[in-house]
Amino acid sequence: MNYLFNPQAKLKLFGISLLVVLTVSISCTGKKETGMVSDVEQKVENLLAQMTLEEKVGQMLNLGLPAVLPGDYWGARDTAILDTARMEIYLKKYGAGCIHNTPGYPPTKEEWYHLVKGMQDYIKNNSRLGIPIIYGIDNIHGANYVLGSTMMPNQIALAATWNPEKAYITGKITSYESRAASLPWNYNPNADVATQPLWGRIGESWGEDPYLISEMTVAYVKGSQHEGLQDSTTNAVCVKHFLGYGAGTNGKDRANAIIPENYLRQYFIPPFKEAVEAGAMSIMLSSNAVNGMPCHMNKYIITDILKGELGFQGVVVSDFSDVEFLIIAHQSAGTFREATKLAINAGLDMAMHPYNATICDTIIDLVNNGEIMMSRIDDAVRRILRLKYSLNLFDVPYTDPAGYTKFGSEEYMKENYDAAAEAITLLKNEDILPLEKNAKILITGYAANSMNVLNGAWSRTFLGLDTRFNDPSKQTILDAVKSQAGEKNVTYVEGTNYLDDINTDVAVAKARNVDYIIACLGEIPATEKPSDINELPMPEAQQELVKKLAKTGKPIIIVLVEARPRIIKDIEPLADGIIMAYLPGDEGGRAVADVIFGDINPGGKLPYTYPKYTGNALVYWHKKTDIRDPNWGFNGFYPQYQFGYGLSYTTYEYSNLTLSLDTLTGDQELKISVDVKNTGDIAGKEIVEIFIKDLFATISPDVRKLVRFDKIELNPGETKTVEFVISSKDMTYVDLSNNWIVEDGDFEVHAGGNPDSMLIKKFYYKN
Repeated sequence: MNYLFNPQAKLKLFGISLLVVLTVSISCTGKKETGMVSDVEQKVENLLAQMTLEEKVGQMLNLGLPAVLPGDYWGARDTAILDTARMEIYLKKYGAGCIHNTPGYPPTKEEWYHLVKGMQDYIKNNSRLGIPIIYGIDNIHGANYVLGSTMMPNQIALAATWNPEKAYITGKITSYESRAASLPWNYNPNADVATQPLWGRIGESWGEDPYLISEMTVAYVKGSQHEGLQDSTTNAVCVKHFLGYGAGTNGKDRANAIIPENYLRQYFIPPFKEAVEAGAMSIMLSSNAVNGMPCHMNKYIITDILKGELGFQGVVVSDFSDVEFLIIAHQSAGTFREATKLAINAGLDMAMHPYNATICDTIIDLVNNGEIMMSRIDDAVRRILRLKYSLNLFDVPYTDPAGYTKFGSEEYMKENYDAAAEAITLLKNEDILPLEKNAKILITGYAANSMNVLNGAWSRTFLGLDTRFNDPSKQTILDAVKSQAGEKNVTYVEGTNYLDDINTDVAVAKARNVDYIIACLGEIPATEKPSDINELPMPEAQQELVKKLAKTGKPIIIVLVEARPRIIKDIEPLADGIIMAYLPGDEGGRAVADVIFGDINPGGKLPYTYPKYTGNALVYWHKKTDIRDPNWGFNGFYPQYQFGYGLSYTTYEYSNLTLSLDTLTGDQELKISVDVKNTGDIAGKEIVEIFIKDLFATISPDVRKLVRFDKIELNPGETKTVEFVISSKDMTYVDLSNNWIVEDGDFEVHAGGNPDSMLIKKFYYKN
């Protein structure tokens, strides 16, 4: 029985009856490599034919590393030594196909090498078939679980660059430094569409727009797998989380999402479709439920849509303990046996069952009793073996870190800095920024002197709160401001911690003797359930700090170090300048200071809508009826800042928006051009945004829809003509029969760099 969708619905995406299938004859770059891939397939089939049921099921087990270490699973460790007796159970007897997680601290690349080598050598010498494990890790922003690696900006910051090249480079660096530690499989990137600003994992996403998310996801996938998976500098990615994870109704992690199927297809599936076509070899399921149906047991979305329509040939992996959570969280199964049966039959290939191998015994029993077909097991194992052969793990199961000379290099540090600097978004500037370097400055606030706040969660440790593993060579915002302005010109007072007043009165007293105040506000590092909050406004203590400082009459620059947009409506009017830093990573302090003092001209744009009120949080692609105001008008969209908004230290003028056709027919292409001029005094990078607005449609159209963007660099006085091409595909929406359609009627092109002042030109479409 199908609990979520109508099984008779026509299965179409973008008007094509079946999507291009990602078969094994397509490499991660999309190029045909028949010889290599057919060889892989032959090896897979040969090995599969030799395997017993027990050996096959073992490959489906994704075990946590602490299960093969001495001591309790969550016990504190300073070193990690493999436990031979436990390896005999889990690697020899059960033949676990995958190991994941950390020992509880971030090992060096040399320690990782010895851990992985120890397990791989044990398997080679003690198992019948010698099938190597694949090691999986959450290297979310750089190889963050490898000590000394380059900790890049978080995804939400990269999204603010609106520059897919930065996502590509980040994927490439992450893969290189992960493989330096013998970690070939990365549980990243995150392709979730984040529609709920309360959601604590926005920092790991690309924001709220499906098109921007798709472009950045594809770039990251290609950067990670740039030389093909057999190259020992690349990672296999695991795109997550399928499906609807970023749209929990109440904004809490793993919360149920209510999403009609046509909306799932229009907004939430496209980034995954694009990732599959880009060559992603694995996808992680979402921990939540959609319309009450847990994703981990939803055969329609896993088998019919992902593996069927999208032609996905890779591995479908569960999230942490999510088979068990079908019982204890979702209450959709009464026993572990029932939960396992539902998940595997739905299409789950590999279960992240961290603590032990009980799921293997359960699967074997279900197969022997005819409740799971052997064909389902073979399908899962075939996918897992394909991934391992594609990564060349049978020949190179680990890699010597000594060969990775770029690890933690100056080259990677520069790329890290460039990405952080390009992400920073100027939200307000009342003729105050940039500051002169000889000014007297008070810097204060929770985020002013913390590397952990700059990096957020998934930074050496899960929550990123442990200060022991910070790189002492990196600069906090305070350090970097001092480097720019000079120690004697900078006064620092902590002011508050995340929630509480520390010494606000001292900060106010010191403020009377300076020219400017820099108040750095931010979020405590957190992810998953620890990131759940009940109120979206910036914590009261941090807002009170700004309010008290404002009474001194000194100009205030607010720096926001946050993933999700925390409401600041009460303090925004008190600030002369506001800088959004997001979670910029290890080089974020330098980048923020360079923006403050004008060494960098900010050019980032918001990848989400920044709400002004908790009760009025909407994505930019809302419907017109969503914004009815109390006076029956349509002025009820009250964002603090719109999606795509961002200022610069220079100014840009848009003109001469031109369309190649007044009437677009059928599959014709529409060419769009617009002139952009730098009318200011300094060079800058501008993001040119192109939206489509359908004026009338059977299903209420979105207010507007991003269809193209480009980032250009302009010198003072320089003009560039920027050109784009769209077609009817860009104008389609999904109807209630789940078909992508476009109806005859009037459309508008909106072009510009500021959502409040777009150039608009109308055209007509006829089928």
